Amino acid sequence: MEEKKDQVLDLTRILPLLLKKWRVYAVCIAGAIIFSLIFVFTIPRYYSCQVMLAPEVSSGGMNSILSSFGFGEQQSTDDAISPNLYPDLMSSKDFIVSMFPVEITTLDGSIRMVYYDYLQKHSKSSWYMKLWGKLKKMMKPKKAEVNTSGAKGKTYSPSFLLTKKQNEIADAIGGKIQYNYDRKTGVISVIVNDFDPLVCALIADTVSNKLQKFILDYRTKKARNDLEYAQLIYAQTRDEYEVSNRRYVAAVDANWDIINETAKAQLEALNNEQRMKYQTFSAASQKLEAAKAKLQEATPVITVLQGASVPQKPAGPRRALITFALIFLACFFCSVYIICTDNSWRGDSNS
Repeated sequence: MEEKKDQVLDLTRILPLLLKKWRVYAVCIAGAIIFSLIFVFTIPRYYSCQVMLAPEVSSGGMNSILSSFGFGEQQSTDDAISPNLYPDLMSSKDFIVSMFPVEITTLDGSIRMVYYDYLQKHSKSSWYMKLWGKLKKMMKPKKAEVNTSGAKGKTYSPSFLLTKKQNEIADAIGGKIQYNYDRKTGVISVIVNDFDPLVCALIADTVSNKLQKFILDYRTKKARNDLEYAQLIYAQTRDEYEVSNRRYVAAVDANWDIINETAKAQLEALNNEQRMKYQTFSAASQKLEAAKAKLQEATPVITVLQGASVPQKPAGPRRALITFALIFLACFFCSVYIICTDNSWRGDSNS
């Protein structure tokens, strides 16, 4: 019966073997450095700006007690849309399209235009991303353009009927703006990335303002509708009371010296109508004040924990880290290649 021999790893021979092949490592490291210079320095640097908001939420019951001790989630019990859905709403096409006409200015002042034109004409990307985009466009089957001539003259929302280019710009904006919601603290973070620091800060500030306006509009929508209705009823009852009061005063002036029963009955009827109108007007006035108080109560306090500011240093790419990673990978694969191709490190032992 033939003896089977297993090759076992002899660690005492591997290190000297690898040290003997230092020329291979030198070539690999030099190649990795050259490749990193070509790869890393062709990636345009980008800046990042973060805004942190803490909108007030109305929690109640056991959920409020648990969240005060750090357990559970801080959720609003009165709103149909909880705060953790705000980022999803802000990622919608309606919101992204509203960013198209935002005026931006680069830090050097050479570019002043709307955000849509800026992304269309001055968007940066690395050479390999441009090459990949061209390859995708070549491999992708051509599709016929959607005919929108029948939609002319019709009213749609701005994001309802977008062209292919507008969809691409909207996707680009969606990729530059990130939203995070911390369920424990209730803090919303808005992070904007761009190749220009001033544009980055301007867009972050615009997004923050739009988000605050959305939260205020949404949280106070019902209260504002109630207030508008109360104001309408107040105006109607006030006009009716004034008309009724003028009629009663005119009737009193015209019949002050008449003592017949018919005149007395008419004056009494007008007086009763005037009192009834006044009571209705007084109740409407009280409801109006209550609606104003309710609107004030429903208006949330949005605390800006961190406002937008122009970043001083780029957020990426981390060129040194990428370079070291490429050098490490080059050394690793060189070691694997040497160990697999050189058998001098192998020792035999009978099984």
